Amino acid sequence: MPLLFLALLLGVLAYLYWKRTATTLTRNCRWRQDRAAGDWVCTYCGARNPSQASPTSCENIDR
Repeated sequence: MPLLFLALLLGVLAYLYWKRTATTLTRNCRWRQDRAAGDWVCTYCGARNPSQASPTSCENIDR
């Protein structure tokens, strides 16, 4: 049982580390799709991204 708990703990920590390095978004980044314009708009800083897929990086230059 302790080995199972240790394996689960290591798995969760590995997932959290991977998730942290896989994106540069911050808590403030809230991307909303503007279908009329065909792009994504950040509701926090107003940045626009013309891609079809959801953005995975923060466009805020002050960050």
